[in-house]
Amino acid sequence: MLLFNESVQNLHGPILAPHAIADNTAECRLAGNNQRTKVCHFIRARLLSTFNFLSIRSNRDDACILLNRCFEQMAFLTINHQQAENSWIKPVLNTINDQLKAEQEYQNKVFYFVHQKLAEHKAYVNQLNLQSQIQTNLQDFITQMPLTLQFIHFKTELHNPIHAQLPLKILRYVLDSTDFLKITKWIYDLSQFYLLLHQTYTQLVERDEFHNITLNELYNRGQKHSNEPHRFQHHNRNNNYSLIIENGIHAVNAYHQFADGLIRPGVCDQTQRFSKITRETPIHYLVTTANPDEGNIVMRILR
Repeated sequence: MLLFNESVQNLHGPILAPHAIADNTAECRLAGNNQRTKVCHFIRARLLSTFNFLSIRSNRDDACILLNRCFEQMAFLTINHQQAENSWIKPVLNTINDQLKAEQEYQNKVFYFVHQKLAEHKAYVNQLNLQSQIQTNLQDFITQMPLTLQFIHFKTELHNPIHAQLPLKILRYVLDSTDFLKITKWIYDLSQFYLLLHQTYTQLVERDEFHNITLNELYNRGQKHSNEPHRFQHHNRNNNYSLIIENGIHAVNAYHQFADGLIRPGVCDQTQRFSKITRETPIHYLVTTANPDEGNIVMRILR
């Protein structure tokens, strides 16, 4: 795509977003000082990302064959894009429906079309590369070894468009939500943390202290309070409070990593950055206050 002089002009703007290529932030900055170099690096980064994704789920040789054959199949369809069945191939997809249709057709006519024939493609490549009968016999032996089916094989085949009419929507939804479902293990720790702050410790802090007192200071105040003679019955509970706080901090920071530091401020779909927490975090960041637009990070994660 980048061997022709007009390639950058054809890609930069009509297909690739100029603002993404020109992004100079630390995490997105591309190498190079001219537009052509940046466009090359932009495409190269996405090709390497795709290749690494495929390599993790098979191996590097299979990923190479799969990626190259997908390019060849896409090129073949593009040459014949005037045909009615290939009308989804367009320079620019202007609507969401066009994008969805293109993704579905690409899965059906390119990726899974090639994936189903991967064994044939591998056999052909091996035939070209092998230089002796001994190598051929060894490759035949390796090819005939039983394949250990893994979960990823099942999941890949489940999303094959040829199975789209099967009544498996719930199964697909659950499998697609696996990563999200894993974070439900933090609900208990977050709930205990929230209750500790709002029920056990609420009587230990005044309203005007919310922005100054830290979580650790509040814990120390609670420990001192429970050690008073007339509150001896609460002494043993205090040993658990530290564990609840540690588990709560871990749960908040684990969600921060899962969500890449983003959270919704409310019911809308917009997101905003939030920070990891420690024992030195001010408690106004953690608890529900009279101002619904600030803090309350624990409950917002629970929601």
